[in-house]
Amino acid sequence: MKPLVLISTDVANVPEDVSSALKPLADVAYVKAPYDELLGEARALLVGGDKVNEEFLRKAPHLGVASRFGVGYDAVDVEACTRRKVYVTHTPDVLSGAVADHTWALILGFMRRIPEADFIVREHWAKKDRRLPFGWDMKGKTLGLLGLGRIGAEVLKRAQGFDLDLVYYDVMKREDLEKLYGVRYVDFDEFLGASDIISVHVPLLPSTRGIIGDDALSKMKSSAVVVNTSRGQVIDEKALYRALKEKRIRGAALDVFEEEPTPLDNPLLALDNVVLTPHCASATWETRRGMAEMAVGSIKAFLEGRRPPNVVPEQRGLSF
Repeated sequence: MKPLVLISTDVANVPEDVSSALKPLADVAYVKAPYDELLGEARALLVGGDKVNEEFLRKAPHLGVASRFGVGYDAVDVEACTRRKVYVTHTPDVLSGAVADHTWALILGFMRRIPEADFIVREHWAKKDRRLPFGWDMKGKTLGLLGLGRIGAEVLKRAQGFDLDLVYYDVMKREDLEKLYGVRYVDFDEFLGASDIISVHVPLLPSTRGIIGDDALSKMKSSAVVVNTSRGQVIDEKALYRALKEKRIRGAALDVFEEEPTPLDNPLLALDNVVLTPHCASATWETRRGMAEMAVGSIKAFLEGRRPPNVVPEQRGLSF
């Protein structure tokens, strides 16, 4: 019998002509949660946002690789996978450009009030019963990048077309990017106080969970706009709501939320100083296909008896 590969993302994200690369090596099944009855035979899993934890792994005793469709993998318990000799892979690099493009779409969408302007054209302009929405120039503003990894660097590269001051905060200094793009490293408090636009590009770790909370928000300018295309849990949404409601900061533009899909009663949805998108920063046809090819490629390598490429950092150097 061939080994069984389960794909828990749909064919729009992982097209059948991409997953067909596995068919000479395995039986391939697209599944929707719950798919517990198939886990007992699964040798490989291409997973979206499903939680791969100890309970999940107990149901999958033959699993050898969990290939995460995305760059973030906070839903996967890497320690539990390592104990059970299960490789965890992800899809870095391929989505960085798309997420950076979306980040700039959110920045400019907020600064020029594009969603509100669209609504006015559709409902009010011809009736002349509502004035045009005034936005804010980019020139002379300070863009602060919280995290300067792959995606942050792509956002920084795109910032070169604007007349901005550029600062960043990260646990690691990037002297190469400082020299190349003129971005300046500052400590966290100075970062918060200097930035007109704060763009968040950090992974979800114990050290970053809730990093934008009451204390951080209290140190921001009244002109500050918080933009998040990383993980929702790095921002304390209740604290952000209070700061936005009380106009202590100018606004926010969010692609990610603490709970996803975010509930319709999330109070952020009732505010007029936010721009919101449904965790779709990487959702372009080109990028999603590239992610699918990378995720499938990791499984293919494993089935061929090779150590899969793109293992997560915690498993680099390990072979099972």
